Amino acid sequence: MHKALITAFLLAAAPLASLQAQAGDFYLYPGFSDRDALVEMTADKGLMIEIVLRCSREGNKVSAGIMTYSKIERLYCSSRNYCTRDAEKAADDTCGY
Repeated sequence: MHKALITAFLLAAAPLASLQAQAGDFYLYPGFSDRDALVEMTADKGLMIEIVLRCSREGNKVSAGIMTYSKIERLYCSSRNYCTRDAEKAADDTCGY
């Protein structure tokens, strides 16, 4: 039964994968224009969005963290594998607050 479900999922996901391969990644850099922005960069990679956070700044030294957002599951996941629907909780877990 599991093998049939996995095969059906892969066959259904194949058209999505080909569309994703044709589309380029999309990047935004809000931290470039705002020195105090929490979000340094976002990278839209199709079904997932990678979010680079600026956790702290001491002069020119920046402490960063990476979290993700799943468009399908609508979950934010921290770099410590804590997934939630609340972006702030995932960001806090990523930065160690």
